[in-house]
Amino acid sequence: MKKTVVLEEYAKQRSKRIGALKKYGITALFLLPYLIAFIVFFVLPLFYGIYISLTNFQYGKPGVETFNSFLWFKMIFDKSVMPGVFNSFWLSFTHTLIFSVIMVPIAIILPLSLAILVNQKPPAFKLFRALIYMPSIVPLTAAGTIFTLLFMSKSQHGVLAEFFGIDIQWFIDNWFSFDLFGQEIEIAYAWIPIFFMCLWGGWGGNFIILSAGLQNVPKHLYEAADIDGCSPMRKIMNVTVPGIKPQLVLCLFTTILGYLGLYGQNYVLSSGGPSIAAIASMPAGGKTSTIMYFIQDIVANNLTFKSSLYGLGAAASLVYALFAGVISGIQMYLTREKKTGTKISEAYNKWHEIR
Repeated sequence: MKKTVVLEEYAKQRSKRIGALKKYGITALFLLPYLIAFIVFFVLPLFYGIYISLTNFQYGKPGVETFNSFLWFKMIFDKSVMPGVFNSFWLSFTHTLIFSVIMVPIAIILPLSLAILVNQKPPAFKLFRALIYMPSIVPLTAAGTIFTLLFMSKSQHGVLAEFFGIDIQWFIDNWFSFDLFGQEIEIAYAWIPIFFMCLWGGWGGNFIILSAGLQNVPKHLYEAADIDGCSPMRKIMNVTVPGIKPQLVLCLFTTILGYLGLYGQNYVLSSGGPSIAAIASMPAGGKTSTIMYFIQDIVANNLTFKSSLYGLGAAASLVYALFAGVISGIQMYLTREKKTGTKISEAYNKWHEIR
């Protein structure tokens, strides 16, 4: 009898193990390629970047570096160590932050407005939908060529100069300035074509996501809003926006990260310039530089001076990653689903008791 009980227990355990292997083994098998790629292309480079940021690593001389007492981080946060690097990094940081603050709301509101209009299904709405999305599939270099031709000067037969008389040297040493809290702020004209290129090439992705979200908003909510006499704006704010909140959160998340990592548009249009004389020899010492441009200028431009600053590039990457992570965390926290707990049920019970 005892042997029978032991055999039954063994059979049950074996059956559980086989079931667990079939259930989780297949899942692990499908996850394995991603996990390998994640470890090879993210985890290992992350830890190697941390290592480089703490040493005097030099290009062409790997394996002989030593710990440098956080020198690269001191350059970023302490102006007295190397003023040129400090000024160049924080100028690039300021450019990135200001551009993101201006660009992100526009990159959400404009595609949302277009999606709402197209969702009304006017005549030829499918054509409009295709035309709105089309700029997003244009390669960055091709888009850069288009906007370079648009904003060239009259002597170079630029479109705006030839047809609209707007003859400005957009990509040369021109800027406008204004006072902010008693300090003169200089903004390069080159930011204007960068802005329009980002806007033109970036609205399509958000437009498609938001358009798909609008299809899932229940129609009876709009009918109820019409019965209650809601204006079109109130329907958008109280029905449309809450109905597509997951899509809005996704677009906001990707858009913030996208513009915090701005690089390509600046590179193809202005190469980070016009340069600033005081920090022209420093990484990304220009009026349209960004954090990503600062990092790549160290890595890509293998000059004698900059080739010894790979640790600085790694340190700047970590500071950027930390900043982007904090901003993303704040955004996700502010847009989270708020749980009411038992408040609604308690309020209902009180209302029911009163009745």
